[in-house]
Amino acid sequence: MNIAGSLCVVSGASSGIGRACALELAQRQAQVVLVARREAVLEDLARQIRAAGGQAWAFPADLSQPEEAQRLGQQVLHRLGPPHILIHSAGAGAWRFLEETPFEEIPRLMAVPYFAAAYLTRAFLPAMLAQNRGFILSVCSPASRLAWPGATGYVAARWALQGLTEALRADLYPTRLRVCAFFPGQIRDSEYFSRNPGSLERIPRIGRLIPTITARQAALGIVRAIELEARICFVPWPLYLFDRVAHWLPRLAEHLAWSTGARRTSP
Repeated sequence: MNIAGSLCVVSGASSGIGRACALELAQRQAQVVLVARREAVLEDLARQIRAAGGQAWAFPADLSQPEEAQRLGQQVLHRLGPPHILIHSAGAGAWRFLEETPFEEIPRLMAVPYFAAAYLTRAFLPAMLAQNRGFILSVCSPASRLAWPGATGYVAARWALQGLTEALRADLYPTRLRVCAFFPGQIRDSEYFSRNPGSLERIPRIGRLIPTITARQAALGIVRAIELEARICFVPWPLYLFDRVAHWLPRLAEHLAWSTGARRTSP
């Protein structure tokens, strides 16, 4: 798919993969709609993109709320028209065993990324179907390919996001809309783990054999996935090899995830 001249909506654009992706798309002459909750951060990013000669607009919204996603969709469609590319990169939530997770946090873990992606897609899908052209990409997690201990709500939400992505692909099979599940490795310059203290230590030790990547490296992978209209993409490539091991030798993969993963510190 040709990125230049396309209208791209990027959720989670205030930091991490979303921010890096917005910058890379703008550099390739896409028109970029920046979506996240932090308005000031989005406006700063939009100014940075415009100063470099690109086109960008900040649309602050809390996508975990269906009315805000609907309002955002109406505003973008009225002002700019239907998007050609839709990228779901919003994510949140600390890694905890289920019994450690406060009751009120459980729906929040599912709200972002799953409900946010579902609401945002619903807001734009009729218009994208009418133009019969587009690309929808979800930034998923390796946790939705192989669960690991100590991150129950996080893992469940990522499985839900991958399920949404696969279901959309089936729904849109006879159309010219394409759907991609993108799986990045650990992002070493992301704010995610600093915002969720204690989560980094729960990465299974076996996963540390996979090289970490930067947010920009992930964004470059997303750009490549869009250009190739890929169904699924892993960055870095050793992550794909590990995924194949988990697919063909599931018992071994499950044992490695458990034996090198987090342990309960109390009964």
